[in-house]
Amino acid sequence: MALLGRRSFPTPIVKPLAPFIITAGIVLYTVNKIENVARSIPPFDTDPRNPRALLNKKLKEQHH
Repeated sequence: MALLGRRSFPTPIVKPLAPFIITAGIVLYTVNKIENVARSIPPFDTDPRNPRALLNKKLKEQHH
């Protein structure tokens, strides 16, 4: 089918890039898990730059 005078070619895009797409998903998932763990360890859980610092502080005050 021609669209505006252009011919479509059956160029494979997803199949050759599949390993890179899968690996990118694994890397993003792993980095996210590492960041979540790093934000919750004691030296950094009360750091004001931590977006969850106020929540962690409130939770600790409720338990004590």
